[in-house]
This record gives sequence, structure tokens and C-alpha cells, in this order.
Amino acid sequence: MTYLNIRLFENRLLLIEAKGVSAHAQAGVPKLAPVYGSESKLNGGILELDFINQPVNDEMKENVSFDIRTVVDIGALREKLKGVKVNAAENADISLLLEQIENAD
Repeated sequence: MTYLNIRLFENRLLLIEAKGVSAHAQAGVPKLAPVYGSESKLNGGILELDFINQPVNDEMKENVSFDIRTVVDIGALREKLKGVKVNAAENADISLLLEQIENAD
């Protein structure tokens, strides 16, 4: 994982942007999958996602770059969102939302 950014729009819609590079990977479709099986479940106010690559064929490539954006409706969450953590194969990154929520009020 090389980049994680979150931005809040209209006090409800959260844009999550993540980027990563894999030295050797199958060409595929990157996605962010909720660790706890549902985007509405948080771990201490942190939305935790796995950065995964869904292979589309058996071809292997070197230095594959992944760039993904997704939007989450934080109004559907069961508790107050404090931030987002994205887990990758070799590392993880976390971005806190507290400052953005305070500035939006």
C-alpha cells in the first residue's frame, strides 16, 4: 500500500482512495473488502478494509500498480466513524476522519 486518502462529502458520503504496487501479481481487478463481512461493522470506530486483487486470468506481471476509489455511505454505519484502515499483503495504512468531521460542522 503506497497511498490512502479519505474525504467526506455532504457529511455522509466518504470517498476512499487507495493505491498500491505489487512486485509480482496476477492481472486483475482491485477491490476494498470489509474485514468484518459488512461495511456497517466497525472496530472501535475504524472501518477496516482489505485491499485485494481479484485475478481475471493466469498471466503474471511485474510491478503491477493498483488504484482504487470507492464511496461509503457513513450514515448506514452502526457507530461513529473515526477513520479508515486498509490492509495490504505487506503493510497497512490508516487515515483518521476526526478533523474532517469537526471542520464540516
